[in-house]
Amino acid sequence: MKLSIVRLDHSIAEIKTTSPGIEIESLSRAVFEYLSCKSAIEDPITSRWNPFARQKASCNSSLKETLTKSIMRYFKAHDQWTAFSSLLLKSIAFHRHIDPNVPIDVAETTLPIINLPRTKFNRPFLPQTLAEKTSTRVADEEVEESRESMMNVSHQFPYVCMIQKQGSDHTHTSSTQLQYDMIGCDLVIFEARLNKYSPTITAFLESFVGCFTTSEWQAISNDARSLPRSDDSLLKEFFLRWAMKEAYTKALGVGLNIDFDSFETRLIGHDVDSKDIEGVWTPHDGIWESITADIQQNNPNGQVEHQFSFVGRVNRTRDPNSDAVEKGREGEYWVFSFVPLVEEEVVEDSLQSEETASSGCICICKGPFNEEADAATSSDSKQHHITIENLSLLDLIQLHGMKSTDIDVMRQKK
Repeated sequence: MKLSIVRLDHSIAEIKTTSPGIEIESLSRAVFEYLSCKSAIEDPITSRWNPFARQKASCNSSLKETLTKSIMRYFKAHDQWTAFSSLLLKSIAFHRHIDPNVPIDVAETTLPIINLPRTKFNRPFLPQTLAEKTSTRVADEEVEESRESMMNVSHQFPYVCMIQKQGSDHTHTSSTQLQYDMIGCDLVIFEARLNKYSPTITAFLESFVGCFTTSEWQAISNDARSLPRSDDSLLKEFFLRWAMKEAYTKALGVGLNIDFDSFETRLIGHDVDSKDIEGVWTPHDGIWESITADIQQNNPNGQVEHQFSFVGRVNRTRDPNSDAVEKGREGEYWVFSFVPLVEEEVVEDSLQSEETASSGCICICKGPFNEEADAATSSDSKQHHITIENLSLLDLIQLHGMKSTDIDVMRQKK
């Protein structure tokens, strides 16, 4: 798996330094004009998948306007920059889907900005390649998603991230080949949105109680001594538990189109004993405390790229009232991986406070696995190590073959 992370506040400052006065609309139009825009799939009446089918100039122009409007429809500038970055990440996912060796440098030839198809739940996905699809395509045939290179995007300013499954993401054992079909991610920032209606962290969280089962909410609220958590611990535990549930539903492909209290996520060896996974929850300090303890014990030199994996079990508590029930069966095992978002300026003195150094976390959910042992093998396997790349917005533009100097050239043509 490859996890791409973009830090937008730094990226925006970098772009405005190299191109003074530029705004998101002029930037996106310059990029679209220079690189061109294409749909990931040609017209549905054709007989073959061809992402680079020759398209009429009018179609290209229309798609440019459509993509520009999809960015500028947001009122806040932060959301516009986020939408643009997300589009570029998904486009790079497509090009890596076609050619996994797309390097992080200026390409010799330009790559078009690719607009991905979406499912009925509005989730963008990578279509099958020619190699994956052996039969001819007929009119009105439903577009099939690639199982070899699935991707998922999440964002909360100032971060945008994308997890992408790669074709080699499986491991061989003497008796079986362990594979997973689904992958999802969710990014959370440890920040409560307090206002006059929710002036405290406790008041802020009250509106989310109904999204969790009783056991999950008790784990959020209480520490290992069954005492109420501090506000800081409470907030982190809530967001991490939320990220687990949303990453799982995004892996199913339905996102928020399923009742969150209709299923329960348990971390084996953390929430429950591995020998009694259906038993009573064990009080514990919290997911974040476990991550912090591991950082201090195993990473004393302040490495930026930490990642931690737990085997989890998802149980249904009631009818989810969603088509997701067809994909998520009772008692499946999943691997939940956590990647803390560490503030770079604090990393040099990591032992002073990894607690304050991390502003948020990314949760990645992959599965399902039929047995706990399979999930454990998958989470421990070096082949399933998450490769983390930190990109800037300029990196994403350059990956498509456009230099930073080309941005001003295109602006001057307008």
